[in-house]
Amino acid sequence: MSDRRSFATTRRGALRAMGAAVGGATLVARTTAAPGSTGKLVFTYDDGPIEDFTHTYRRAHRKEGVPGCSAVPARSVGKGDHLSAAQLRTLEDEGWEIMSHSLHHRALGDITVTEDVAPDDRRLYVKTNLHGKRPGDPLVVSDGSRSTTVTAAGRGSDDRGEFVELESRVGKSFAASDGVTERYADEVLRAALGESRKQLEAHGVTVTNIVMPYGAYGARTQELAGEYYTAVANGGLAIGGRAQIHRPENTTLPHLSRAMFRRGKMTEAELGAFLDRIADADALGILGGHSWWQERLPPGRIRTAIRMAKARNIDIVTLRDALSEFETTGTTGTTTRTRSATTEAGDDGLAAAQRETTGTAETTVADGQPGFGWLAAVVGVGGAAALRRRFGE
Repeated sequence: MSDRRSFATTRRGALRAMGAAVGGATLVARTTAAPGSTGKLVFTYDDGPIEDFTHTYRRAHRKEGVPGCSAVPARSVGKGDHLSAAQLRTLEDEGWEIMSHSLHHRALGDITVTEDVAPDDRRLYVKTNLHGKRPGDPLVVSDGSRSTTVTAAGRGSDDRGEFVELESRVGKSFAASDGVTERYADEVLRAALGESRKQLEAHGVTVTNIVMPYGAYGARTQELAGEYYTAVANGGLAIGGRAQIHRPENTTLPHLSRAMFRRGKMTEAELGAFLDRIADADALGILGGHSWWQERLPPGRIRTAIRMAKARNIDIVTLRDALSEFETTGTTGTTTRTRSATTEAGDDGLAAAQRETTGTAETTVADGQPGFGWLAAVVGVGGAAALRRRFGE
């Protein structure tokens, strides 16, 4: 066995042992930033397409000598134009972090019910019918005080709007004016969170953080996420919005926020301002995007962002390593909520309480861009940086 392979295997084994010890608990090293530091920046990429490896890694991050994070739906590994298990391991060996992006890339938030519901109804009219994509999925319909569980049979739309078709009658009445929503039942949420991590780690990588598909992060998902992950890299919904930066004194895991930096989402001037905020506050910032070809985020733009961060002396690290420099509050504490200057989000298809804002144009579910979420979260395992020093990286 070569020295390189011995190192890779040993390091992965150490990370997996640490991840197993940590489980879903919040664990962050109680250390301070290095003297002279001007902040840390994490790059996250959603959906696990092959371009994470061929374009984003090979043509951008590797050339600039910095890591990134690939958020992968567990069931997509090795299928079609998605990353293979071997590529996941290679990325991890090269210093990248592998994150979960759920099991099937389902929207795990609450979706607004737009019309009154009668007991005999077998359709739910909703802002977006994403939850009708997989027949057989159990859904919880609730107005905050009353709830019932129904089963999706399909989805469609008519002149009244989008709807989720149900296998049987709802059985209860709900008034849309009461703020009625529908969400996946707990068994679906737990599988999306826990089973995705289990299946990804079966490929030989360590997973401690997650990016929520579509940015959908409902109240029940927020309650459950900390059982499985240290951080949610796009969890801005839980802390007041998108494109925030994070300081130890106002960060509560698992909820973190990120900014999408593709063309049309963030100008170079806005990117520079975001990086200036990180450097000036010696804080943590997260950038998010997609590597697949429809995304306006080619390797050249990524390299520009990396070089802009380097020019400001910002350390580019994985999310796991970023939090090794933070002193943060665990999930049992009260979340510190912060708001930066933002503009109100447009109609995103999810419940109004889930909207997250940014200083640039919003991407919504209606855009058909998977993973352009309202949530950003950071997961940290305190010993990761020390482990890499130990093994010579």
